[in-house]
Order: sequence, then structure tokens, then C-alpha cells
Amino acid sequence: MVLQWKFPAKKVQFLRIELVTVGLLGLLILILTYLQFTDLLFAFMFTVIFLGIYAILSYLSQLIRLVEHQYQVTATHFEVLRKTRFKTKKEKVALKEIKHHKLDPLFLGGYLVSKHKRHSLYFNTKRELKEFERFLKKQGKR
Repeated sequence: MVLQWKFPAKKVQFLRIELVTVGLLGLLILILTYLQFTDLLFAFMFTVIFLGIYAILSYLSQLIRLVEHQYQVTATHFEVLRKTRFKTKKEKVALKEIKHHKLDPLFLGGYLVSKHKRHSLYFNTKRELKEFERFLKKQGKR
């Protein structure tokens, strides 16, 4: 059995952790601007300007960098192909070398710790994360 996925999917614009952070910063800007000017219109205006600038810069950085991760897990190996516009890096780790793994279903990420280094994991959906976790448990990696 082979498990494969690509990150980011074409439909993913922002990561969940990114949305939470930007949302909290937007709320902070809204509150501080309201306390500074005591006018709700200015507070909303500055918050919308901040969110707009962030969205534009994020979109431009995604266009420039073009990051893609391709994951493939087989019964014996875990393979990652990381591509950016400027370089490609391939990592292959035997599943028996994996000592520990941690997955975060809220932010759709995680990592594997092998004998040599830590390998970051990114998922598009909770379904992908659950399938990967099931696969690791099936292979005896708890």
C-alpha cells in the first residue's frame, strides 16, 4: 500500500495557523485603533487595510516562491520531495528509523523524528492527516 499527497493543494490559500495569527492581529489592531481614536469607522478602516495588505503580500510571496511538498509513504519508507522555484530537495527515510511522530489535527501539521533529523509534515485536510496516522499505526509506529 502506498499513501501519497501534495501540499499545498491548489485550493489552499492560507494555512490555519496563519489565519488564526492574522485574525488575532486584526482584532488587536481593531481594539487598539478604537481605543486610540474612539471612532469605530477608523478602527474598521485600519483593520481592513491591514488585512488587505497582508492578503496581497501573501499572494505575491506564494507566486514568487512556489513551494510544493510531495509526500509518499510505503510499507518500508517515507519520502518527501520539497520543491521551490529555486531548488529541489529529496529526503528518504526508512520507517524503521522513525523514533517518534507528532500530528496536530487543529493546524494540519506535524513532524517525524528519525535517527538523523526532524521531518516536517503538512496536510491539506484532516482526512489526509488521519490516513497518515492510521498508516503509521498499522506499520507499528506509535
